[in-house]
Amino acid sequence: MNHKHLRLSLILLWSLLVRWFIWPAFRVMALVSDRVRDQIKGRRLDSKSPVELARLRRRFADCIVFFCSSAGEYEQAKPLIDRITKDENVLCHVIFFSVSGAKFIKARQDTVSWSLSPPDDASAWGAVFAALRPSKTIIVRHELWPAFLWVASQWGQVCVLNAVVPALLGRQSEWKERLNLTAKAWLLWFVDLICVVSQADFDFFERRLFVPKGQLLITGDTKYDRVIERAERSSDGLITLRHFFREHWTPQDTEALLIGGSVHVADVELLLDAMTGVEMKRIKLILVPHDVSSGNIAKIFDLTRQRGFSSELLSEIRNADFKLGAAHPRIIIVDEMGRLSDLYSVADLAWVGGAMHAKVHNVLEPAAWGVPVSCGPRFENSQEAVALHDAGLLFVPQDPDHFRQHVIETSSSLSILGQNTKSFARNMAGASDKVFRAIFKKS
Repeated sequence: MNHKHLRLSLILLWSLLVRWFIWPAFRVMALVSDRVRDQIKGRRLDSKSPVELARLRRRFADCIVFFCSSAGEYEQAKPLIDRITKDENVLCHVIFFSVSGAKFIKARQDTVSWSLSPPDDASAWGAVFAALRPSKTIIVRHELWPAFLWVASQWGQVCVLNAVVPALLGRQSEWKERLNLTAKAWLLWFVDLICVVSQADFDFFERRLFVPKGQLLITGDTKYDRVIERAERSSDGLITLRHFFREHWTPQDTEALLIGGSVHVADVELLLDAMTGVEMKRIKLILVPHDVSSGNIAKIFDLTRQRGFSSELLSEIRNADFKLGAAHPRIIIVDEMGRLSDLYSVADLAWVGGAMHAKVHNVLEPAAWGVPVSCGPRFENSQEAVALHDAGLLFVPQDPDHFRQHVIETSSSLSILGQNTKSFARNMAGASDKVFRAIFKKS
């Protein structure tokens, strides 16, 4: 049996396992797991049939498929999507693995074509690709699934965008790491071009995953382009938010605005504890939770009140046509998706959540707006966070007192810190044009 037949046999075996064992097991897990239930329910509500996709595809001369895990990967793909769709004859269709990606697109009211991924079964993917007939499939960062890759490779060129060294490298047992790298190396046989972020990533893919040099290209990270391009655009909604937060929301004696972006409960507790004390009365706070479910919003709302802070939900303020009463709340909690990037534009300093307990979220968004950035200690999952920290532009406090002291000491130099942070982000831009030229052979 040659390699081609062996790969096909393994794909078919994997598809049978997914169809008859793995997917039914997920359905059973949905009975006890809200997260799994949300994924299955979302696919039932937002699924698009192959007939619907084929009807859409007939209106275009070509189709490019993007496979994204969730909203973060979609944001990385967006600069490339914008460049491709300047040609009105090309359909860009985004496939999300996670339901949260679909929620993000709907919240932002983006017009891009999208659907949710089926189970990783060659038959299910075959129906999707037969409907879309893409000439190229672009995977953002790490969605490498056997049946998906095999089907995509039958239709056209397969590329990986923003590929990096796995975050867990060196943190697992030797046998588990060897197994993971062997599986990933095998999956990359279906890929034609891998756009890596840095030289270190290039070396890893060549030496550890045995990818030929001719299939690797150092391009940088399109994430930088996305945050910069968003920072340079304006909209009526953004103007309304800026006007409200800068001109109308004026709690007594406050001078500066701190935003907590993509925060979890641990981040909220640190920020609230840091805001105690006479020196911090000049600070007003926007909290943008990573999880905007009603239960989590209620928990954060209770935390602010328990510590004696006045707070209000953004949805309530918006429903009141952005009019506040005589007493302005010191804290506003954002209970809607899709607002964070715009809100960074009104801040004087930013705290990016996640790194207090797990991994940091996107530090580039506030950086692109020229806002000084801080976060918790677990930020090494993010190359851009590490780079910002190495450049002395990411502050990582030891505790609430340390963060409070930092805010006080930097109060007179925020504009200089912000400008340095903005320059750092802009100097890293340009990846999207490199990727576009490489994939489409443009000079």
